[in-house]
Amino acid sequence: MGVPLVGTGVNEAQAQIPEPRVWIAPLETEGGAGLKLLSQKLDEALRNQLGRSSKLELTEQVKGQTISAGEADPRVEQAETLRVAGRDAFLAKRFEEAQEKLGAALALYSEGVASVNRFEAVAETLGFLGATAVELKFDADAKDYFNRVVALVPDAEPLDEYPERTKALFAKTKKKLLKKKRGALEINSVPPGAMIRVDGVAQGKAPVTVKDLVRGQHYVQASDEAAGIAGLGIRVKGGRTRAITLTLEKTVGPKAAQAADPGLVANLRALAAGGQITGAFRDQAEAIASQTRADYLVVSHIAAQGNNFVLRGFIYGVEQKQTAAFDELKFRADLASVFVQASNYAAAIEKAVEKFPFDKVVVGQLVMAPVVPAPVPAPVPTPAPAPAPAPLPKPDPVVAVAPAPRPVEPGLDTRPPPPMTDDPDDDDGAWYGQWWVWTIVGVAVAGGAVAGGYLLSQDEPGGGNSFDAEVRW
Repeated sequence: MGVPLVGTGVNEAQAQIPEPRVWIAPLETEGGAGLKLLSQKLDEALRNQLGRSSKLELTEQVKGQTISAGEADPRVEQAETLRVAGRDAFLAKRFEEAQEKLGAALALYSEGVASVNRFEAVAETLGFLGATAVELKFDADAKDYFNRVVALVPDAEPLDEYPERTKALFAKTKKKLLKKKRGALEINSVPPGAMIRVDGVAQGKAPVTVKDLVRGQHYVQASDEAAGIAGLGIRVKGGRTRAITLTLEKTVGPKAAQAADPGLVANLRALAAGGQITGAFRDQAEAIASQTRADYLVVSHIAAQGNNFVLRGFIYGVEQKQTAAFDELKFRADLASVFVQASNYAAAIEKAVEKFPFDKVVVGQLVMAPVVPAPVPAPVPTPAPAPAPAPLPKPDPVVAVAPAPRPVEPGLDTRPPPPMTDDPDDDDGAWYGQWWVWTIVGVAVAGGAVAGGYLLSQDEPGGGNSFDAEVRW
């Protein structure tokens, strides 16, 4: 699974992690008291601030790049450099740096998959990501990465650079996955007759059916001398055949971001305004991300609060498939206050994309906020026992009264959570099995710490726009 390297130096410019792409939903809000004008000015100030950011790139700034089929793809070249830099960071025990650079390399390989020539490089990237996850105590993530290595290269062996514990986990994960049912792909091309490769292995001309694929993520490429090339990452499910079609193009390369569909934007904003961070919210966000090429989506809502205004916002991570909530920002009905809060909101967005998900993960209408446990005081030496005091008169007996049971919130699910297993039957994997969130009726366990949550609930009958926060432990 190891990939020989040519040369010893690393191009520092290409080893820089690409800035995350962020799409900002329009902030224009209808309403009295100049709310529309204020929201327009806040939106303008926010975009101006983030447009100069060195930590992210707004999707409207994403430019396209034309590359003829067969030419060197800069995304793949940058991925190669990041892979080497990430491996070097792992060997130097700089594990967080390794995770960032290897993750960025994997994302670039996936974007430029049509131009990838060596899938053993992708497998090595996944392998070192798994090894890094072990060092960072995220064994569930490590198993996922190792499963992806085995799906690509079923006879892969752990690298010599892995610690012994990591080698053992890799071997166990591989053995378990190879026992499971395999799947197949039914591959067509437009135009038909393109040469098909799966995970870098030639499979003949389309249409073609490729069987006996280890379940998990695979990469399909199509090429034709006249029509061009195409590539796709696809998840194969055990015991099933999936049909896919690849449309060939003569030019490839990073595509310019498109404008988001207005209908999707309206739906996403309505869900955010109502605090409905549900599957529907995720579906709308994913559809917008595919159009705008965004890594993160920010959607916000402004509402009147007395004589002032309040801004409530959410950020959705496309890779993580999760949403987090920003702290509320309050401002007055004057431009100076708007500009100050636009600057504060821009800083909050920059901080969020640097470390996502942060401490306010949203599930439905429940915001999970971890609680830092109080430090345990040092034991105090036990003093020598004092002489026993004279006995006091016995008090009258006290009758203990049990507190009345607390009513259950309507609509609040009081069932226990689904069981956590290392081998879920669901091929797609349950999101609650990831390291970054595990929730149970207002309580979360993340990184070994107990967390509390608070419910977002509308305080106006019929779906008002403001929220009450009720603490739940």
